[in-house]
Amino acid sequence: MRRRRLSLLAGLFGAALSAAATGQDRGAVRTGYKEPVYPDNLLKTQMQGNVLLVGRIDSRGNLTDLRAIATSHRDFVAPALAAVQEWRFQPALRDGHPAEIFANVGVRFRLQGQKRGALPTPILGDIAVSPADEAGRKTAPEGFPLRRGRDPALRAEALLDVPPRPELRTLAVKVQAISPRGRQIPVFQPPVAVPANASEVRIPVVARVGGDWEEGVWMLRFNVDGKSAGGGQFWLAADPAHFSFVIPRQ
Repeated sequence: MRRRRLSLLAGLFGAALSAAATGQDRGAVRTGYKEPVYPDNLLKTQMQGNVLLVGRIDSRGNLTDLRAIATSHRDFVAPALAAVQEWRFQPALRDGHPAEIFANVGVRFRLQGQKRGALPTPILGDIAVSPADEAGRKTAPEGFPLRRGRDPALRAEALLDVPPRPELRTLAVKVQAISPRGRQIPVFQPPVAVPANASEVRIPVVARVGGDWEEGVWMLRFNVDGKSAGGGQFWLAADPAHFSFVIPRQ
């Protein structure tokens, strides 16, 4: 039996060309893409959803250390990983030289037709994290590590996918920064308005970097109406060029 036509949207966080802090800075650029395969069992049940992955794009443009941190259904994870591992990039440039950056990757699985976007629960579909100034304006491309003592804030541009409803509604959204040692720091918790029939809503998050924030790999965790909705990572160090952000494997 012929499979119905699908539309699958995949987004890379940390791999799009963005405005540079200087003429020599550039984010990683994706040069090769492979579309994930929709799982047969979820296609039959018309289950839609997202997978959120974190990893790194090294100074040669290789996407490595991929792992899933959130998903609408566990059976989406394997095809998302298999596809994203085939993606290729030009490396990011800092001051004109290849640089390693962190990557937040989102993969969406969607059906065509009236049920498109009918997710079981809210979950992020995209998140881009960048260093920022005091006013929350980006000072470097997404994926660039934050420099402790020099980057006063971070800016996260999050896209939250939600089940569409015919009425205007408000979601209770909380965001925490999670330190490498597991310390939880609230950075955002105003309610978020969702227009009628909307299937997604953009949430800009600006968080000041505390003087006591430790070096290493941090996470941003989103919670919507009391339930986990995924998140992303960012790196923080006084001298990112000479700091190892590798997480030891358990």
